[in-house]
Amino acid sequence: MDTSQSVVVSTYEVTDEPILDAAYRRLPDHVKASIQKLHSEAQIRPRNAISELEALLAQYPRLPQLYNYLAVAYSQIGEDEKVEAIAQAGIQANPDYLFTRLNYAELCLQRKEYAKVAEIFDYKFDLHLLYPKRKRFHVSEVVGFMGMVGLYFYETQRRDLAQQYYDILQKLAPNHPMTRRLKQRLAPNLIDIVRARLMR
Repeated sequence: MDTSQSVVVSTYEVTDEPILDAAYRRLPDHVKASIQKLHSEAQIRPRNAISELEALLAQYPRLPQLYNYLAVAYSQIGEDEKVEAIAQAGIQANPDYLFTRLNYAELCLQRKEYAKVAEIFDYKFDLHLLYPKRKRFHVSEVVGFMGMVGLYFYETQRRDLAQQYYDILQKLAPNHPMTRRLKQRLAPNLIDIVRARLMR
């Protein structure tokens, strides 16, 4: 169990250049083009993306990006049971892929299964500790990870640690949805407070 009282952030490079894994690089060019198109399609036109993503996933069941995009597409249309099934399938197929971990952690956070969130990250709340062979991370990986860990600490009553993660996010990506989400937890506005009280 984590008993740390402060955030330790290792030194690693944060980039906005794409970081492509070996499996992705080996794909035929037309498949890579389809996956790139489906990345935005899953968010903008999710219903159109679902059948194509499912077909690609049947052909490439070990490709972690496909699980993530499919989960996003189903989430966009409110199919929560499908999102849950895909998150679980994704973590089984690719347990070490960061975004798969983040998707499954999100699911556990929603269910208030906080101990599982810590397990998903092997009780390592620093990216370099979690992936010691890597020295470079994409900004989306850093923001997603720090935001999720910040939310985990907030939900487990360690607001001081959540605040430290938020402070880093505020410097790194102040306008990112994950940064805003954590800020809203740490400093909800009056409307949010009133709404929460009315819902009790």
